[in-house]
Amino acid sequence: MRYRILVGFCVLIVVFVGLGAKKKPVKTTPTAPAPWQVVFMDDFSDGKIDTAKWNIGDRNTVNYDGGENTYDVSNAFNENNALFIRAVPGSVNKDGTRKYDSSRVTTKGKFSFQYGKIEVRARLPGTKGVWPAIWLLPTDGSWPPEIDIMELVGDEPRTVYMTQHYGTRANRKQKQGTYKGPDFTQDFHTFSVEWDATSIRWLVDGEEQHKSTTDVPTKPMYLIINTSIGGEWPGNPDASSVFPNYLIVDYVKVYRKGK
Repeated sequence: MRYRILVGFCVLIVVFVGLGAKKKPVKTTPTAPAPWQVVFMDDFSDGKIDTAKWNIGDRNTVNYDGGENTYDVSNAFNENNALFIRAVPGSVNKDGTRKYDSSRVTTKGKFSFQYGKIEVRARLPGTKGVWPAIWLLPTDGSWPPEIDIMELVGDEPRTVYMTQHYGTRANRKQKQGTYKGPDFTQDFHTFSVEWDATSIRWLVDGEEQHKSTTDVPTKPMYLIINTSIGGEWPGNPDASSVFPNYLIVDYVKVYRKGK
């Protein structure tokens, strides 16, 4: 996300069934196949965001993610036993340009892990200018490393990006894979990373889509789930953009290797 090198209704019914629809997830019961053991789980089934597990971004949260939006606590909420992160238009600037609001949740200071498997089942937002991401940063505040489990550019709803950032601040490097699949804004999919001392493997719906064995991170890391809006990579929303738009998370699970 941050310091990215990449440059890169019509009628009411459209909003209901289209990219911005608040589709209720069909709840699943994820299991931990051997040799994995669950060390963190939230399926958002208690009707609220558990603040013992999650920090919720607010207007004091500095946006280092590359977007133009402001984070607001009101745009992260529990509904239909799922986590919703909402992207919405904000106020209009004096020059006529529009501001945007969304939110983010993190496990910083509440949960981190070094090596293991993380699995997030989510339905992604998709419209021009939105940039959802699921990613990991070191608990010690250093950067890089960074592991981007999943990123999507809103007007490319069939492509997810899987990226490792490494090197130093002065000599930043990245290794990135892409996966072109179904429209990830229309249904729920599982995005995973398996991370050990020698490799990082990215999986989509249980199938490996990318792998790195270069400069694998060795530090404990915490999880971030957010939607940025605008910025250099996705571009700013335009007249075609649909708001509100939702990143919907069914569950998050983190495993470690059992003996």
